[in-house]
Amino acid sequence: MRIRVIGCGNPMRSDDGLGIEAARRVEALGLAGVEVRVSGQPGSDLLDLMDGADGVILLDAVSTGVPPGTLHAFTREAFPPAGVSPASTHGLGVAQALALGEALGRLPARWLFLGIEAERFEPGSGLSPRVRAALPLLVDRVRETACRWRKEGV
Repeated sequence: MRIRVIGCGNPMRSDDGLGIEAARRVEALGLAGVEVRVSGQPGSDLLDLMDGADGVILLDAVSTGVPPGTLHAFTREAFPPAGVSPASTHGLGVAQALALGEALGRLPARWLFLGIEAERFEPGSGLSPRVRAALPLLVDRVRETACRWRKEGV
């Protein structure tokens, strides 16, 4: 069973670097059976990064209008969330890549999108304080999900 964690984002756009920073932290945990990848411009390459995985956990910054630092979890059935534009700072965004993957039959059997509500996306490195403070919650959720999926056999 292969579980893959994919961190998406652009660390040169403030909170948009969240997914990549979270992926690095997950990788540092050394979770058994978990592969970690990053995608600086998620689009069609996101589908390639998912290939061969039984389960995928996607990590990225989110902008839904709720307070910055809020943890989000979306499944196939609820992504993207109602009322939220699928626009992305990545060009072809995660929502569009997932829709394309669904249409092409290229998505893994199980996937989960985890994100943190961002505060800013302007040029500049470094996460905002509220997003940085929420990172441990996101990493814990990845760890818990990966462990549960391994037990369930994804």
